[in-house]
Amino acid sequence: MTAPQQSVDVQRRRALALAAVVVAVIAWAVGPIFVSSLSISLPTMVFYRQLIWLPLLFTLAHTAGDGFASHHFQVAWKPGIFFALSTALGFGSFKETTIANATLIGSLTPAVLLFLAPRILGEKITAQQVVYSLVSFVGVVAVVVGSQATDNSGEHGLFGDALAFANMAIWTVYFIAAKRARDEGMNTWSFLTGICLTNVLLALPWALVVSDDLLNVRPRDWMLLVLMMLIPGTMGHYLMTWAQRYLDTTVSSLITLGGPVMSTILAFMFLGQGIALAQVLGGVVLLLGLGGVILSTTSARATKSDTVATADPLLNSNP
Repeated sequence: MTAPQQSVDVQRRRALALAAVVVAVIAWAVGPIFVSSLSISLPTMVFYRQLIWLPLLFTLAHTAGDGFASHHFQVAWKPGIFFALSTALGFGSFKETTIANATLIGSLTPAVLLFLAPRILGEKITAQQVVYSLVSFVGVVAVVVGSQATDNSGEHGLFGDALAFANMAIWTVYFIAAKRARDEGMNTWSFLTGICLTNVLLALPWALVVSDDLLNVRPRDWMLLVLMMLIPGTMGHYLMTWAQRYLDTTVSSLITLGGPVMSTILAFMFLGQGIALAQVLGGVVLLLGLGGVILSTTSARATKSDTVATADPLLNSNP
């Protein structure tokens, strides 16, 4: 193949990768809508969501990964505990507050990681990164205060916001635990299989003790659970995994910032959730701050692997 042909081939792959990232973000944006539309209890939702995903992940681990054996589970079970907690808190936040609040608060992870980087990740941060992070925090305050002031038809609740903040904190811990666990180079699908198995083992006793509808799931809820597994859970992860081979991490990370915006639009269209002007302005400030975090992190560590500004599919918190 000649040099011009190689250049065209590279450009074509990058264009396809860019399209794949956009589709993946849209797929992830649909997840919260599915969760809010389910009529089953939270423990039942979490258990079946992971249970029906496990066989598919096991298959992907053997066809596109390193297989799945006991040593994969030994690496994945500790991060899997934090993943399980985050899943329960995240699903709960989608049911207890607006999609806009839950997704925007959840997107704060890069900013929080930045402050943990010096002590936990052994990375230096710059004054510019701190400023961008503080801007994003101001945006979140505006989102929460704005929704509290308007309280659109009772959709918003401070309890739901608290669940979203707790989810963001737990997800940050998972991010760090997963990064350390995968420093050994474990394949994404093999790792996710171990994560999912841990979730099933933890969710089962919770559902058995707490749920009153474990054996009373309606066909509509089964359909939504399957769609959650296929669209955000599998298609989103798979497309982002493939795209990362050909697309710069910064580009994919910036595109993922559009996820909360898409989720908010979908919630308005399909769930009738309103959004106040203060929330819109706060969301813009938040996303601009996070965009600055991503760009400044990449600039400061152009020759190193990107930790804060990552779009690694296994580190995406959507359902």
